[in-house]
Amino acid sequence: NGCTSRLLDDGTPFPAEKFRRSAAELGIPPDLTGPIRPLSAGEVRRTLELLVAMANLIAETSAENLRTLQQVDRATRQIKRQNDKLIALYELNQLLQSPLSLEEKLLVILTSLTSVQGFGFQRAMLFLLNEEMTFLEGRMGVGPSTAEEAQAARRERRGEGDLLDRLRRGEVPARPLSDLDERTRGLRFSTRDKGVFPVAALFSKGPRVVRSRGERADAVDPGLRRILGNVGTFVAIPLVENETPIGVIVADMRFSRRRIDEDALQILSIFSNQAATAVSNSKLYSILQEKIFQLAESNRQLQKAHKRLMQMERFSILGSVAAGVAHEIKNPLNAIVIYLELLKGEVGKERPEKEKIRDKLRVVEEEIARLSDLASEFLSYSTTAPLETHPIDLRILLNQVIRFIRYQAKEQGVTIQKNFAAELPEIAVNHKQMKQVFLNIILNALEAMPRGGRLTVSAAAEGGEAGRVRVAFADTGVGISEEVKARMFEPFYTTRKGGSGLGLSFVDKVIRDHQGEIQVQSARGKGTTVLLFLPAAGAARSAEGRPA
Repeated sequence: NGCTSRLLDDGTPFPAEKFRRSAAELGIPPDLTGPIRPLSAGEVRRTLELLVAMANLIAETSAENLRTLQQVDRATRQIKRQNDKLIALYELNQLLQSPLSLEEKLLVILTSLTSVQGFGFQRAMLFLLNEEMTFLEGRMGVGPSTAEEAQAARRERRGEGDLLDRLRRGEVPARPLSDLDERTRGLRFSTRDKGVFPVAALFSKGPRVVRSRGERADAVDPGLRRILGNVGTFVAIPLVENETPIGVIVADMRFSRRRIDEDALQILSIFSNQAATAVSNSKLYSILQEKIFQLAESNRQLQKAHKRLMQMERFSILGSVAAGVAHEIKNPLNAIVIYLELLKGEVGKERPEKEKIRDKLRVVEEEIARLSDLASEFLSYSTTAPLETHPIDLRILLNQVIRFIRYQAKEQGVTIQKNFAAELPEIAVNHKQMKQVFLNIILNALEAMPRGGRLTVSAAAEGGEAGRVRVAFADTGVGISEEVKARMFEPFYTTRKGGSGLGLSFVDKVIRDHQGEIQVQSARGKGTTVLLFLPAAGAARSAEGRPA
């Protein structure tokens, strides 16, 4: 107040009486106003100088704070842009992992670089290494070739909507049919030119701003320089997957002349990793698709070859069967022919001897019976009629067969012992066929014990999910050699004189038709055990219901 009075009023000191009245009206205690005194002119000047200095300091501080706030605002906007790009990169990475073709992924990558919502470059070109890694070949180019095209592209982009939103909806950009794309696909650079761009980018640690003109210009391939035109700088982005270079992206701002922000190189580095992974995965997927196609074709060829082999095998089996049948029929037919000739000679005598005629007729009759038995066994073996099964108690069937063969076994001095489990699940079998199987196995066992012995027939259930029944025929006969055991189920293979060789083949066929299994345990001089494993009735039905 004193300063103001001296300067703005009449230049005299502030009236003390007036000050005291004002203080009293305001209720200020006298002990506070007592020490106050009027100021001299020098004191007022010094006070004003101090106030001016303080005002200047406050102004400078305010200006500095304003500059700081502006810098913070710019940094905030930049961080927001960086954050938006990171979010966009994350979403773009999710899109690039979708099942797109290689061409579609390349198009998405280049469109992301040239889109307003992406990195905002005007042009982008992508080059990939060939399989031999000897050349960097142009694969795709996106962007305008002239200033007019660039202006038209800017007008179209104003209403194009968000790129990521369109990509999420599956709207992959249309394949660009531009002069830039055609010219890019015509470029090819030898990887020997390691110091010349774009090949030099393969050996860079990340995206790099390349100077194509001026005193400090980098070495650029003439073919790429022709496409770039009068561009002063461009960015070269290496595509590296697992430390292996696979390609390079070149992008520029030819028509806008906008400076390439080197701060964006860090985001471009993340983008290049995503792009490299997407391209590599797509190439691997293409290779996998090709391998699958090749495997499918190989499988078709294999199936054809298998069918041919099956036909050849059937013809081979048919030939073997025919040879076996011919061989088996030939012997009794020869005997019949010989004895019929002898009968003709005997009958032609004036006094034929009836006893000799009767003997010769008996031989003919036996050979004819042998032919009949052979035909029956062959028909049983070769039948292809549908298998009709019914659940039965296995013990009943085994008892029927043992009762039928008991007298023959007794005459040979063979004792048959039974060892059947108290509880046995039913098995679904063709009664007639399975009875013949048991009979053939027992007859073979009796043949192996010409001087008597013991045959043990046992049946028991097997645990586990298989639900099987095990039937065992164990004899104390002469045993079987490994050579014979390896061939005993072959058609027409027999070691028994007068045997057809179809009995055990029939056994094998019937057991396989019933989804069963045969095992033979034997050694010379130690007897033989034939094990049959047959599915229980419930297990057999489940197996029939499963798809092949």
